[in-house]
Amino acid sequence: MKVILHIDFNSYFATVEQQANPRLRGKPVGVTGGDRLKRTVLGAASVEAKRFGVKTGMQIWEARKLCPQIILVPGDSDKYLETTKRFLGILKDYTPYLEVFSIDECFLELYKTRGPASQVSRRASSLAFARCGYAPGPPPGCHPSFCDAEQIALYIKQRIKAEIGEWITCSIGISYNKLMAKLAGSLQKPDGLVVIANQEETMKVLDQIALDEICGIGPRIKKRLNNLGIFDFKTLRKAPLEALLASFKSYGQTLYNMARGIDHSPLIPFYEKGEVKSIGHRHTIDHDTNQEAEIKQILLKLSEMVAARLRAKNLVGKTIHLWYREAFNLASHSSSGNVFFGDGMQNTIHYTHDGLEIFQAAWKIFHLIWPARNATACETGGPARNATACKAGGNKNKIRMVGLSVSSLKPVLPQNLSLLPETAKQEKIIKTLDKVNDKFGEFTLQRGILLDSTVIRRKPNPFLSERRFKL
Repeated sequence: MKVILHIDFNSYFATVEQQANPRLRGKPVGVTGGDRLKRTVLGAASVEAKRFGVKTGMQIWEARKLCPQIILVPGDSDKYLETTKRFLGILKDYTPYLEVFSIDECFLELYKTRGPASQVSRRASSLAFARCGYAPGPPPGCHPSFCDAEQIALYIKQRIKAEIGEWITCSIGISYNKLMAKLAGSLQKPDGLVVIANQEETMKVLDQIALDEICGIGPRIKKRLNNLGIFDFKTLRKAPLEALLASFKSYGQTLYNMARGIDHSPLIPFYEKGEVKSIGHRHTIDHDTNQEAEIKQILLKLSEMVAARLRAKNLVGKTIHLWYREAFNLASHSSSGNVFFGDGMQNTIHYTHDGLEIFQAAWKIFHLIWPARNATACETGGPARNATACKAGGNKNKIRMVGLSVSSLKPVLPQNLSLLPETAKQEKIIKTLDKVNDKFGEFTLQRGILLDSTVIRRKPNPFLSERRFKL
């Protein structure tokens, strides 16, 4: 039988800041995106801030309105990465089957098989217990099938406090698959430990929670389920598989399984993780704009930045994904549950790492989704509606953020060599451009159309979304 642990740090970035600075302990803290305090959102909120209703992803002004005394701290990626490495170092003592799900959460699989791997895992756990001075023995009231797992969970909690910091806490969920372990870990926060041992217990838990409390059902899926008359897991279990497949295609099978606590997704150990699956950038503009020329320049810059990173990794990609967020609108933002309106679409081209080719594909996508958004708003009277714009047929709803990514990646080599002189000349220009920009900084050499464009600098992401773990 599988035994999966899901371990999730509580208010991770904020808690790490409180551990590093004792003056912040016990006070409401919000971690921001690096040096930005305007036109950004909270990357994390401390337990104390959450008691005032402050949430991760909330606008700064909203957080201050709910909690005027909140202390804003800039994110520090190096600090979080170092803490995570120490955390993962503890977990590797208990099993080699460790999957890093994100910077502040991971999965462990104990006793993966009944053969040698199981014995190795048990031996590693016993050695870890002995090294830390813990005497084996099941915690009181533990589930018979999960006693060892609960004991390991308690030891992990103790070691985190002893070796990383007394202010750091984590919630741990234990179950028979990844989906239910993650759900169990979310049921008691902060510093919880919950076991869902079998499918019978799963049904009881699912029938007490909302649809979107489980990983895999977001606002859009929930809304579509509600439109079908499905508002809870009891009703979802009654829905025929054929109906779910008709409405959600292949994802209908996933929803059918979720309602029954079934999850076949394997745990992928960190040493088997594949290479990067997509490369992208997004830019929050320092003012709202609907000027096509400005948006075009920004999108071209993002395309060049993505292309440069592809070339640096010797990769090419063929799936172009573009998305945008509209300007902040208080009424629509509040009614949508603090969600920005926007749109996105992807398209497939031939494999490339040329910035201009990526831009051309992205610009076509933009013209497909931006006018469509305006047309819908004019027809329905939606939140982006502008009476003058609707009469004139213009694009008046403004944009605050544009994002672009390239996926379906593969190595550049092997490749078919082109004998066309134009292609050879273009490749030589790109290599020279990369060489100069690598030495003197991004956009030292750039296309003439970008000379008066918005300055976009690639900054280290304080929340490590672009950095890989080296364990």
